[in-house]
Amino acid sequence: MRNFKVAIFGTAASYHDLAAQKFYGQEVETVECFTFRQCCEMLKSNETDYAVMAIENSLAGSILSNYNLIDEYQLRIIGEQYLKIELHLLVLEGVKIEEIEYIHSHPMALAQCSEFLINYPHIKIIEQGDTASCVKDIQKKGNKNTAAIANVLASELYDVPVLFSNIENNKQNFTRFIILSKGDSKPANPNKASVCFRLKHEVGALADILTVIKRNGLSLSKIQSVPVSGEPNEYSFHTDVEWDKYESFQKAMKRIKTSTNTFSVLGEYVKATIN
Repeated sequence: MRNFKVAIFGTAASYHDLAAQKFYGQEVETVECFTFRQCCEMLKSNETDYAVMAIENSLAGSILSNYNLIDEYQLRIIGEQYLKIELHLLVLEGVKIEEIEYIHSHPMALAQCSEFLINYPHIKIIEQGDTASCVKDIQKKGNKNTAAIANVLASELYDVPVLFSNIENNKQNFTRFIILSKGDSKPANPNKASVCFRLKHEVGALADILTVIKRNGLSLSKIQSVPVSGEPNEYSFHTDVEWDKYESFQKAMKRIKTSTNTFSVLGEYVKATIN
């Protein structure tokens, strides 16, 4: 039997790589992808068994486009993983800040370091792929006028030293990654679920849903409205709920299903710890 493969956004030492290792173990076989859509395509074509995808950051917020990809490809969420994000400015050996003309990184990483970047208005900020590939590119091309924002593992792997450490806006900086599959793979004792629905166009429709959640003793840990592509003024609601009794979750979902235009449980899984 072959080992399972996991699609990740980015290259070795990217945060998606670290999330896959933390969830599955360091020996996990990863398949590098250039976009989140490519990760989904890998799953769809059975070239990988699972995918790891960032869905939100405690500083920069949710990645709405990834919610749309989950819907579009009809993927299942089978787990989650949190990583503490520590970002550094990396440059080639001996390069000083005055010599830097460009800083490359992923848009989310750049957003998380905005307070540091504002101190250097002469430097042009370039949004690129994942954080680790930006470091790899600097090392490969020998770009002494370019820095990258990435983690310390990327610094060590690609031999590009840290010039400034921990430049993120807030030290309590975490990214939540979800683990995706084509099919359902529910654990024995799930205590969290991701649910997607579209409301009926009635006054108080959302309030009614929230009341059902409250009355059944569920904890609503996230609610995110996402515009429906091609349908102006239409939104889907992505929610995460947690529970102590599985029967309470089942009862609430049965009631909510009858009160919405569309309804789907995207996955039931074990809640991850933040540390």
